[in-house]
Amino acid sequence: MSSLRKHPVRVAALALALAAPALAPAHEAHTHGRIELDVAVEAQRLSLRMESPLHDLLGFERAPRSVAERGRATALAERLRAADQLFVPDAAAECTLAEVGIEAPVLGLGTAAPAASAASAAPGPAGEAHADLVLTASFDCRRTAQHLDVRLFDAFPGVRTVAAQVAGPGGQGLTLLRKAAARLPLVR
Repeated sequence: MSSLRKHPVRVAALALALAAPALAPAHEAHTHGRIELDVAVEAQRLSLRMESPLHDLLGFERAPRSVAERGRATALAERLRAADQLFVPDAAAECTLAEVGIEAPVLGLGTAAPAASAASAAPGPAGEAHADLVLTASFDCRRTAQHLDVRLFDAFPGVRTVAAQVAGPGGQGLTLLRKAAARLPLVR
């Protein structure tokens, strides 16, 4: 614990990770058109975790059944690996994409704990599966980023809102983004 006292910003990031489930309503069936985004802001690091219904990104929520669907899933993974095109920190921060992770067990991407797998592919009405995708990304920055342009709305037409929780040195807060207002302030 003493090393955490030396790094108060890491404490904020850890607090976000631990508090996110408590801040969110009890885990319900996912809502199509809505993406959940958690952002931890540190002096020289920006960490993101995005959770989305797979349908909003891909058009279906099951394992691909055809060559065309496998191609769409592959293209989605490639697009998400270029997270710096979907999430753009302000230029003055001089951020570079450091890491990207994608978890979508139904597509064979990443690995998930058994509880996460069960939650991410929970059966819906008439046995229909509802699968989610989780993207994690981190940026190394020369300066603290002041804002983040979220470009998910143009990349994925099924996205209507992004519920973005931000935790950083100035505290934490929730912002709902829409296509017409897709810039997320990171400093309060």
